[in-house]
Amino acid sequence: MMSAKFLPSLFASVAASFLLSGCQLPMQTTDMPAPFGSVAQITAISPDTTQVFRAGEQVRLKVDVSHVLTTESGTVTLVVLAADNSGIAHDFKAITKGSGKSTLNAQFTVPRTTVIRVYTPLIVQGEKSTSVVDGRAFEVLPN
Repeated sequence: MMSAKFLPSLFASVAASFLLSGCQLPMQTTDMPAPFGSVAQITAISPDTTQVFRAGEQVRLKVDVSHVLTTESGTVTLVVLAADNSGIAHDFKAITKGSGKSTLNAQFTVPRTTVIRVYTPLIVQGEKSTSVVDGRAFEVLPN
């Protein structure tokens, strides 16, 4: 299991990797090469990304992720961030070698921001970073 101390560093690692790379993560299926042959892909998200959120609104997010893990164990994680990369919510599931599907959930109040970004990094046990990430985004309007 992932310790509670690891989660803040996960948020920081994901946010820093996107900021330092100088590029935006595609908000649809990524075709990035995955280390060790492992992949993770969002197959469904509810509510749909065409829905516009409003600041102050309560949201229940459900994300289905298909994954292939070529090492013995890892974690598929749901990371929900505001436009300034501050963490809003998260969930994670431990996974084992092979292919599978996981459903991740988060409930949160939409902050004052312009966008909510949802990422699903796959963390291989023993690695400190990942390039296996899929993502989506929701527009946010002021209340």
